[in-house]
Amino acid sequence: MIYLTNDALDQAVYFEMRGKEALRTGKSFLQVYHGLLGNGVHEVEVTLKKKRGAVEVAFGDSALFCFVEEDALRRMLEGMIKEKTVH
Repeated sequence: MIYLTNDALDQAVYFEMRGKEALRTGKSFLQVYHGLLGNGVHEVEVTLKKKRGAVEVAFGDSALFCFVEEDALRRMLEGMIKEKTVH
């Protein structure tokens, strides 16, 4: 579990890794990470795809985003994957 930030109610917002896989697409590899983003009350599934230095973050709608900015979490998750802090 990786602590990201606090939400508007001062609850910790975290990312929990659930799995990862490497997929070959042509001559390049695509790293796909699956996890859970939450604050202890509201959670949402997250899929992160990394290919050639670019990261795509996909998650559904959740009440979590009433307490913390969605774009800020996207930037944090992208940075986490680019810096290779997820194993």
